[in-house]
Amino acid sequence: MTGLINLMEETVLKKIDQLWPGTNYCKCEQCRMDIATYALNRLPAQYVQSLKGKVLYRFESNQMQRDIEVTVAVGQGIEIVGKSPHKNAQANIREAAGTKEAAAGAAGTGEAVAEGAH
Repeated sequence: MTGLINLMEETVLKKIDQLWPGTNYCKCEQCRMDIATYALNRLPAQYVQSLKGKVLYRFESNQMQRDIEVTVAVGQGIEIVGKSPHKNAQANIREAAGTKEAAAGAAGTGEAVAEGAH
């Protein structure tokens, strides 16, 4: 299925580029893609197969409503990803696993380990 263009992807990425710089959240590409994924999973896909279709899509009468929906979805994605970036979630999982391993090792030697101790 070559030649298909998902215009919603383009729209979401442009909206992220507009809204995201005004935040204090992480600006890495992984977080950008997490925000896009969040928003795109909450918005309908908009496919076209030609430049003519792309132009017509841009001038639809419901463009204002679509922009509001995209802005809301992207804004929510920025907040959610910004407050818990993917890389931090992975670090927290590794840290928790390390704490459990340390506790199990200490239990075998009779040492006490405080939960969450580093």
